[in-house]
Amino acid sequence: MTTKQSPEECLKLGLLLIDKGFITSEQLHTALNLQRATPPNSPDYKYLGQILVEQGYIDTQQLQFIMQKFNKKSRLGDILRRCNAITEHKLKIALAEQQKTGERLGTILLKKGMVTDETMRQALSSQLNIPYVDIKRLNIDPNLTKIVNRDYASKHKIIPISMTDTSITLAMDDPTETEVTAELEMFTRLKVNVVTSSQSAIKSAFNRLYPDETQAGPDNAGLSDENDSAPEISFDLNDDSTEELRKPQYVEAHESKRADLVVQKILSWALQKQASDVHLENMHHHMIVRFRIDGLLQEFELGSLQNDINRFHREIVSRIKILGKLDIAERRLPQDGSFRSHIVREGQKINIDFRISIIPSYYGENIVIRILDSQKAPSTIENLRFSPKLTEKMTRLFQANTGIILVTGPTGSGKSTTLQSGLLTAYRPGLKIVTAEDPIEYVYDHFMQCEVNEKIGLTFASYIRVFLRHDPEIIMIGEIRDSDTAEMAVRAAQTGHLVLSTLHTNDSLGAISRLVGLGIEPSMITSSLIGVISQRLARRVCENCAEPYTPDPELVNEFFPTPPTDIEWRRGIGCNECNHTGYRDRIAIAELWEPSYHDILLINKKAELEELRVSARDSMIPLIEEAIIKLKTGETTLDELTRIIPFSFIKDYREQLVPYRSFSAPKNKI
Repeated sequence: MTTKQSPEECLKLGLLLIDKGFITSEQLHTALNLQRATPPNSPDYKYLGQILVEQGYIDTQQLQFIMQKFNKKSRLGDILRRCNAITEHKLKIALAEQQKTGERLGTILLKKGMVTDETMRQALSSQLNIPYVDIKRLNIDPNLTKIVNRDYASKHKIIPISMTDTSITLAMDDPTETEVTAELEMFTRLKVNVVTSSQSAIKSAFNRLYPDETQAGPDNAGLSDENDSAPEISFDLNDDSTEELRKPQYVEAHESKRADLVVQKILSWALQKQASDVHLENMHHHMIVRFRIDGLLQEFELGSLQNDINRFHREIVSRIKILGKLDIAERRLPQDGSFRSHIVREGQKINIDFRISIIPSYYGENIVIRILDSQKAPSTIENLRFSPKLTEKMTRLFQANTGIILVTGPTGSGKSTTLQSGLLTAYRPGLKIVTAEDPIEYVYDHFMQCEVNEKIGLTFASYIRVFLRHDPEIIMIGEIRDSDTAEMAVRAAQTGHLVLSTLHTNDSLGAISRLVGLGIEPSMITSSLIGVISQRLARRVCENCAEPYTPDPELVNEFFPTPPTDIEWRRGIGCNECNHTGYRDRIAIAELWEPSYHDILLINKKAELEELRVSARDSMIPLIEEAIIKLKTGETTLDELTRIIPFSFIKDYREQLVPYRSFSAPKNKI
């Protein structure tokens, strides 16, 4: 049995590199011919990636990127087998030992005498194109301990040996651990170059660079306090004393570095708590940091991190501006920017996008950072966990060929998520889908996505005009906010396109009033509108601390004409998993209105809104009905529903359950 790459594996890797634009077809053909010239069982046989690097077609970093992204990372055992440094039998023994002890494979192989350190280093250097450097007598700058702290270096068996303005060079015991280099690139904002050396040399250099625990540098690659633990996102961050940092001769450089580390820690904390936004608010001589979690802003006891935030609040603002490519000298005008980073979660590199909004205030600039996790991108309607009845109707609606579908609700009600999910539900091979978004939050392979930029005239309305010349079947508009966009959306629907968009209205029937207010004739609305979804987001009961309970009878009476007997009430009592709120994550609660023939007649004759509301009861799945389903399944609480659902919705629901009584609401015109 050979561990060499098969021709099929080589070709697959080569095609990936071509597809990503790293090499050309001719370069792949040349490399494959060079590989075929050496027998597979020969010691001189080389990996395709190694040949591509040697020929200068790609560099080592590009190869590592593609190998990691497509799960083709080389493992130490495979490399040693490829070089015939160990037998398959010995490798199996070592791997079995690793399963029992959790030790590194290289350590086990050396301890059992299955391979020499020199042989292992030569194999790594040859197969990974990584230089072998004798670091025993290398004079290493002690200031490098401020970039990589002792604990991190010890855990991953790495030594920083040199640094420039743009890069840092590491000596790694196991250069196949690309997750470590990815983390350090994220933390330091530097390009990481990797070399290897003997274990004894790395150990000796470690003892020289980090003499003992008490002398470890204070300004390390991270911060923490007594509550810090983020195993999911693989942040190795430690908090040490800032005594040395306060020495006058180092203040400017250290404060800049410390501010960078504080920003990293704040973002780490936000990701750990699964926050959607981070609010940094400048006050008099201090800064407040709040995290929006499950729709509500929350403050936490940040311990020593809060002291650093207060001390470096000006530098923190500057650092965030630099990350977002904003003007650090501009402090009078609002600014918007963005940047991308990544974390390692469960062994996978996850891209995280951060959107920055800065607004000047009395005490200084306030910042809101929106966090967009690629793993939380919307999928299809089926995954939004609506009731089976609503899911079926919405799925069918989004598979229509023509017409307008609107998603309504207040800001922060999940409209964009539902819209994107509808778009993914509508997608079928052979369809052309175009979108205009402000901004583009998640990127999809099957759509042509365009970002609005009103400064240069790229508005929603102008995009629709252009889209109609691109022969699409489906057009998605992020929001209808003006008359031009509304008119163009209706025209696109009337010419045989399926148009999806959002509106800021309180309920689904409010979409009619809103469109009429934008100058659209009722007859044009009824000829194109096929469905309106209105929704809210409710916090979900934390499953970790959920328990049965009896709600306040007065609250039950406000919601129901008679107390229900088929609901098993549940609530969360609060735990570490839910930040002691009793809730974790959120669920969408929606209503769906598909205008009936009678509804259309009422809209065309400009009937009163209340008359249309009564008629729509037969053509609508009301939001309150979905909310009660969530109560019955124990997913949320009555307190949460009364917080997010307008009282008018509850009143209308009660009136449908009891004999009709006088209705004294003002008679609004559509």
